[in-house]
Amino acid sequence: MDVYQNILVATDFSEAADQAVKTADALAGILGASLTILHVIEHFPEDIPVTVIPPEDVDPQQFLIERARRFLEQLSASVSQPVAALEVEVSTQSAGREIVRYAQGHDIDLIVVGSRGEQGTRGSPGSAASSVVQAASVDVLVIRPAE
Repeated sequence: MDVYQNILVATDFSEAADQAVKTADALAGILGASLTILHVIEHFPEDIPVTVIPPEDVDPQQFLIERARRFLEQLSASVSQPVAALEVEVSTQSAGREIVRYAQGHDIDLIVVGSRGEQGTRGSPGSAASSVVQAASVDVLVIRPAE
């Protein structure tokens, strides 16, 4: 078995994603792997929460990028392993597709994502997690949120 060297964890800042970050952090520590935390901004999601809508005088894309970077910095401060990179990707594609594309272009050998099972059928993965599992050419670890 090859040991994972480059772990990518994708986050949408949900509880499930927070659990995925904790797991990826622990794995990186055990394996001595690098850890990259990625957030994908789907340009623009249809069901965007009101708290994410920018003020009228601010560029919406820049607002979302800066907001995501702040969250990533806070998240990075909570992990015990050094973080190789904090990445924000803006895409017109789905988050799942962008996660896979990012992994392919950055020598990632393990992708860790949180299950979004609390939306829809209990225990089933969300659309981003399902897309990553189906399309990734590397191993994918889907983490269920703690109950």
